[in-house]
Amino acid sequence: MTNPMLNCRWIADPAAGLLWRSWGDAHFAFDPRSGQTHFLNSVAVEVFHLLDGEGRSAADIYRALLERYAIDDDDALQSAIETSLTVLDRLGIVMTRPA
Repeated sequence: MTNPMLNCRWIADPAAGLLWRSWGDAHFAFDPRSGQTHFLNSVAVEVFHLLDGEGRSAADIYRALLERYAIDDDDALQSAIETSLTVLDRLGIVMTRPA
């Protein structure tokens, strides 16, 4: 992982209270705190749903997805996870916690 911020443990913001809707490959999360609806791709949705109160690092998420889909190392997946965490953080629906 190239970004040191991604070595943190990530959790879903418990205060977010997101409301989810999906139609095919289109995923929407409404954040009642901000009144914003976020359009998210499938990787971002999976990343978000893998986060729990204990937190996971980007590497933990990567290993979980490799195992879930029974695939070998995949640089594109690793990059997509990093991008997803960055985007979810900017949206204010995930947060880091000390390792």
